[in-house]
Amino acid sequence: MQNRAFKLCVICGVLFSLLVLAGCKGSLRAVKPVSEQYEYTQREKTCFFPSFTNENEKTEILSVSTDEGYFVCMTTDEARADLFVNSQRTLLRFLRANGVELRELNYFCVNYDDNFSESGKDNAYIALSSAETWRQVLVTLQALWGDFTDYGYVYAMANAVAAQLGWETDAVILPEQGAMDEFFCQNPKALNLLYPAFTELYATEETVWYSKSLSLSLFEEVDLADALKKPVETQLDEFEKLLLGYSGEIGAQFSPQTFGYGYRGTYLPLCIQTTYATHIVDRGYEDYFAETYGDIFSDYVTVYQTAENLDRETVEAVRRFGLEDRAGNVNVNWLSEYSAETKYAKRWVNLYYFGMGEIYVTSVFSHSHEYYHHVARLINPDSAVTGSWQNQAFCEIGRSYSPYAQLAAEYQCTQDPKSAELFNSFAGHDFRPGRDDYYEAMDISCYALDELRLSLDQSGSGPSINSITHYLIGIYGEDAVIDLMLYPDTVFEVTGKTWETLEAEWKQQLGEKYAGKEIPDWLWELR
Repeated sequence: MQNRAFKLCVICGVLFSLLVLAGCKGSLRAVKPVSEQYEYTQREKTCFFPSFTNENEKTEILSVSTDEGYFVCMTTDEARADLFVNSQRTLLRFLRANGVELRELNYFCVNYDDNFSESGKDNAYIALSSAETWRQVLVTLQALWGDFTDYGYVYAMANAVAAQLGWETDAVILPEQGAMDEFFCQNPKALNLLYPAFTELYATEETVWYSKSLSLSLFEEVDLADALKKPVETQLDEFEKLLLGYSGEIGAQFSPQTFGYGYRGTYLPLCIQTTYATHIVDRGYEDYFAETYGDIFSDYVTVYQTAENLDRETVEAVRRFGLEDRAGNVNVNWLSEYSAETKYAKRWVNLYYFGMGEIYVTSVFSHSHEYYHHVARLINPDSAVTGSWQNQAFCEIGRSYSPYAQLAAEYQCTQDPKSAELFNSFAGHDFRPGRDDYYEAMDISCYALDELRLSLDQSGSGPSINSITHYLIGIYGEDAVIDLMLYPDTVFEVTGKTWETLEAEWKQQLGEKYAGKEIPDWLWELR
């Protein structure tokens, strides 16, 4: 029955409009639609697509300045440009007349569908195909209110405003109340009416339908005329109370997400705003080590869980060093294999750009390490830019707390028979989850692969850096070693020894630790 009802949604726009209008209890101030022709300035512009691959093309554009803002139309068809500019001016006048506080923006009418791009700053990007539809309202509201405004509320508001203007609304048949209650009891995370649950890229067709339906159903309790006059924060608070009330009525175990989820178009389909970072997920992203971690952005449930895990990593790093007032916001760019190979000519990328505060990664395994580069820069900029192994060691200490890093070691030492046997023969027991065996695996790898023949400056490998760090922590304690890695010139003051002496002593104790252990034949091929 539900599937049959869902298939009817495409023919029920009129019914939906009536439902929306039924929820508008106040009186709205109407505006006369703008209907003008414009004298455009035509010029050539290089348009960069919102992708890490820096794709761009030159195109002819039309631009015009009006009382409602500056408009750039990426087309040479003046009739299409007129349709967009007139409809956008009509929308802005309607919003202003009904109490919405507007700010001056540049409006870009683009020729690729549903792209927000940098909306929410000084620019709003709206597709040509969205003119005089609910989508034009939605993009405009998100540009005015911010990329990460709760999507379910903006979606329902956009439909209500579109209905008032006589524009196309999103045709949705609301399900029977019992069916909707049952769905959300079984899928409580979908009660977070955030962007990932509204697209079939991250949710099933059924989830999208129910998420839209619940948003529209709750909005029937909203007085549209009254709501538009209030600050958006007040509107969102009142809508969340309706949502919490509904979840309580049906007995769903619901915890609201504290992060924002935005949409940047088909090339960058997802943005996640966490406490100290904005995560921008590239089109077609799949973790480089998907076999180990799975697809961390595969659906709205894993997206929410991944956001919590990534936020926990950064918040712990910031609070540990008392950087709450200085951490700012870092962009973490999650590169697809295509973008990584196009931009960097390799599939696995993990980079932190010191001057820009930008991180580029292809795996969650790298995220924590790269974020600690940002932490190091905040604490001691001189250390952060040297590229020294000590700077890498500081970041590896941070990574050692990451569940993703520990999972990688656990996976290698339990799922790979050869590695599992090697760990057991050297450590005397099977791998146990946690930092102790994480470091033990690093020691074994470093010794068994004979990296002791190389100095840290020559190899700079992960196992060797982690191994000596673990050794030093055992002697001086973690806090002292952290300071030492951030300020390596203080080595003699802290330890009474030089780095060369410490390195020699580390190699000696590691050799003694595993003396007599037999190195398997298969490892000799890797040495």
